[in-house]
Amino acid sequence: MLDIQLLRIVKYRSKFFQIYKRIPQSALDTVTRSILEDFEVYFSKMPEAKAIDIPTLLPIFRARRQHFSADQIAAYEAVLPKIQQDVSEEQASGIMVQMLELRMAAEVAGVVEKFNEGDIANLHAEIAAIEIGFAADAEIKGVAYLTNHIGDLLLEETDENGVKFRLACLQEAFRGMRGGDFGILAGRPDRGKTTFLSSECTYWASQLAPERNIVWLNNEGPGKRIIPRLYQSALGLTMTEMKEMHAKGKLVDAYKKAIGGRIDKIRIVDIHGLDTYAVENIIRDNNAGIIIYDMIDHIKGFGGEARTDLMLEEMYKWAREVSVKYDCVGIGTSQISNEGDGMQFPTLGMLKDSKTGKQGACDFQIMIGASNDPNLQGLRYIGAPKNKLRREGAAGDPRATVAFKPMIARFEDVPVDPIGEEE
Repeated sequence: MLDIQLLRIVKYRSKFFQIYKRIPQSALDTVTRSILEDFEVYFSKMPEAKAIDIPTLLPIFRARRQHFSADQIAAYEAVLPKIQQDVSEEQASGIMVQMLELRMAAEVAGVVEKFNEGDIANLHAEIAAIEIGFAADAEIKGVAYLTNHIGDLLLEETDENGVKFRLACLQEAFRGMRGGDFGILAGRPDRGKTTFLSSECTYWASQLAPERNIVWLNNEGPGKRIIPRLYQSALGLTMTEMKEMHAKGKLVDAYKKAIGGRIDKIRIVDIHGLDTYAVENIIRDNNAGIIIYDMIDHIKGFGGEARTDLMLEEMYKWAREVSVKYDCVGIGTSQISNEGDGMQFPTLGMLKDSKTGKQGACDFQIMIGASNDPNLQGLRYIGAPKNKLRREGAAGDPRATVAFKPMIARFEDVPVDPIGEEE
């Protein structure tokens, strides 16, 4: 009976092209699939027809099905008179939900088959993604269009609000970061990515709304090693100075004050071996205002692509979508490829395993350059070869020399003399 009801809906041109590609063919019987194919031919041959006319459809069927037996033709023609009755909007809505359920069942069966063949590593995550897609489709009742007023949008584009960087060179180049913004921080191994993030996020924390948090998703070594760096960055202290301050019972309160009044404003979460489903649950449950992905490349759940660059592109697209979904800033770390080793300002395409994929999925890309000259080990070079957050009237790429101070876990601006030369 469900197949008949479906045919009653799609006999109208408007409904046919709206629904046909959404119907799970495997859930239909042979006769219904055949009729739907003929409906498609009919509408292509009769561009002015608003609905199927049964007498006109019959010759099309007979011409296409000359190999059918008399019994097959009789079964087909017995269905046609039944589709002339219309279906109410309420019935049509219920039938489409059933179609979505059938499609979901077919997709789940396909995923299970791939899992059994060893082509999918995480069955739970794949099925959860199908379920989320079903829920989104089932809830849509019409076209949800945007109604933002142009004045509000212009104000937002020129608004200086948002989370600002500690480094003045980045403050001058970037507007404040806001929910939905997603960027990449890249550097060569052991050139200061973690120190940069620690230096900046301890400055960002107090700028967030009181209830929002920075969620640092750690995939690189034990997360507990990051915590002392956060204290150093927040307070600008060496380890020895922190020990002395802690002995006096003042360290924790000073740290809390520096990052916005709560000890857990910056939350380090070890995610080694976790997939996208588990990671997204962490982000939601911790009310993230800023997400640091260190590193996205190691998160599981993107095994469907044979090529590494395509797989990484999907990873970074997912992270950007999460930023939009949860209205938070996202920053993922990446390595600079070997061709950027020793360069002060590596270029846009010098991300490990990606020339364009990762880059296309982000709004901005900050590169930490470093010289191999032993005399320049205390300096780093900050570039932003991609910057959609550029402040109006400012240079989008700062190409600035900064001081690297691992003893206090800080990146700091290098003073400039009055004639514009670094001191």
